[in-house]
Amino acid sequence: MYESLLKLPYFQGMSKNELTQILDKVKFEFIKIAEGQTFVRQGDSCNRFIVLLQGEVYAEYTSANGSYRLTELLTPSHAIEPYSMFGASTNYRRSYIAKSDSNILAIDKKFFYSDFMQYNIFTINLLNLISYKAQQQSRIAFYDSPQSIEGRIARFMALRCETLTGSKRLTIKMEQLAAQLSETRMNISRALNNMQQKGLMELSRKEISIPSFNKLLSEEWSIVMQPEK
Repeated sequence: MYESLLKLPYFQGMSKNELTQILDKVKFEFIKIAEGQTFVRQGDSCNRFIVLLQGEVYAEYTSANGSYRLTELLTPSHAIEPYSMFGASTNYRRSYIAKSDSNILAIDKKFFYSDFMQYNIFTINLLNLISYKAQQQSRIAFYDSPQSIEGRIARFMALRCETLTGSKRLTIKMEQLAAQLSETRMNISRALNNMQQKGLMELSRKEISIPSFNKLLSEEWSIVMQPEK
């Protein structure tokens, strides 16, 4: 178990002795999540530090008016919105559903504050990861706006994603996407079909599936993001 935990980016640089001291004081919950189980709901209070240890999980964001839904696939070692533990709003921004039988590590927020934050290495690792996320989103926000409709579709999704790599699924009506981008339905349809012909996405009724979001960003917006950490 020690070796597995020390491989996680949040514990890198810690010694086995330091981790042992933490385990003596802090309750680590190792929880099994069944396929299809929702273990965090959008809007829930973020009262735990959660890391995906094994399996795959869907992160699902639903817009405030319910007009669209963005679903992403997360893989092991991903922390579930650690930034939502801090600041003025401490609620999860997405729901999290197990794609397959999965295992997560959960640490209660009160132990997180009272014990974990006393270890400089862990605090620095966490700050680096949260800062990386913030800088990545800032780069997306301030990068030159794409001129093409295809690029604007990529930007629309990028601003709402938890990660900028991996597979994504956007569930939305053509009319809603057109309204979001202030475009005509015909222009949106033409752009989506153009991206499908390039092999960047697959279209079905009310659904856009993207196998590699990083590839879509680089080809339609000429923006290449660093790999997710």
